[in-house]
Amino acid sequence: MKKSYYILFTITATAAVLYLLGNWVGRSFGLNRQQVIRNIHEAYGRATDAFETGQTKDLAAFFRRELDDVNLKRIKFRLDTVSLHSDSIVLKQDLRYFSDYRKLLEQHYTFVCPVNDAQGVHAYIQNLRAGFIGKLLYMFFGTIVALGLLLFAIRKQVDIIRRQDELARMREDFSSAMVHDMKNPISSILIGLKVLRSGKVDSKPEKKEKHFDILEAEAQHLLALANKVLTISKLEHGQLLLDKNWIQLRPMVDELVHTFTAKAEKPITFQVDLQEEGVYADEEYLKEALSNLIDNAVKYSKDTIDIQITSCLSGQYIQIRVRDNGIGIPLAAQRIVFDKFERVITRNEDEKKKVSGFGLGLNYVMNVAREHGGYVSVESIEGKYSEFTVSLPLPAENEEANPED
Repeated sequence: MKKSYYILFTITATAAVLYLLGNWVGRSFGLNRQQVIRNIHEAYGRATDAFETGQTKDLAAFFRRELDDVNLKRIKFRLDTVSLHSDSIVLKQDLRYFSDYRKLLEQHYTFVCPVNDAQGVHAYIQNLRAGFIGKLLYMFFGTIVALGLLLFAIRKQVDIIRRQDELARMREDFSSAMVHDMKNPISSILIGLKVLRSGKVDSKPEKKEKHFDILEAEAQHLLALANKVLTISKLEHGQLLLDKNWIQLRPMVDELVHTFTAKAEKPITFQVDLQEEGVYADEEYLKEALSNLIDNAVKYSKDTIDIQITSCLSGQYIQIRVRDNGIGIPLAAQRIVFDKFERVITRNEDEKKKVSGFGLGLNYVMNVAREHGGYVSVESIEGKYSEFTVSLPLPAENEEANPED
């Protein structure tokens, strides 16, 4: 709620700034107009004084120079000859106040300068607006740029606040999911310890061994969870040291296939086609990354699970692909699916709630790939399939060579 008030306050402040800015521009326009009229009148006065005293014979050139000196180079004019006997002429001595020559110049004319007893000349200002609009154009464009920057900053601020709210929500979901996922193994450990301590299974070695296996499995699950969170933190801060070597993919993939086949709760089949069986990587972290991709395929599967694991050489990268026949990922979600705490969005929200996890698996895969100097990408059609590709670079010349060479 406080953030909503903050956004409302920002919008209100922006509206106030726009109002004051508009008022300032309006006032500046008026003041600038008066200044231009005053400058034209005074420039023509100095030019006619010089003409009358014989300092110049070219009134037009002198007036032009005077205008240029007061930054009115854009003003265009012509000198018209008029009769001094006309009732409509206005002489310099007739102009006593600013309002007098302002009214005259607003009709685009200056006062008449006599050249002889019968005739005089006055200037016709052809583009009076150019004098004050020209200067305001710089102010106008500057104002537009400033407003654009202000609006951009406000938009970014709103986006940041929205993202912070989203991250807070995801952290809350993550905390709830972690507590829920840790609660079951902890409960199992406590129950197992209680049974073992009671001595009820002391005379039954097989049951006792089974309880020890359960305790070990649940403890390993908790340890793996803690290690995953710690590893992602290290990866994000560049604190993880990889032990990269040429490793064989076949044994690693076979072990993962066996593990996931054994614990699958749905019919599951694997199709493995490794055109490239060697990859230069850290075996432990690569295995965990592939395990996350397979686990993701299982979580978001249909009634039957079909997973394809392939590898090939593409340029300077060895690519490992994990493809499933699951529910797919909406196009809008594909650009954020690797973000921390993000989970694949399904059409059925109830389905999403049933899926366990913290939104760390794909983020882990992305960070591991980046730490190896590679990248991960996704291709998916909602309702049909998802295919994740981990691209790992071949070793540089100063790194260990392929043992097959």
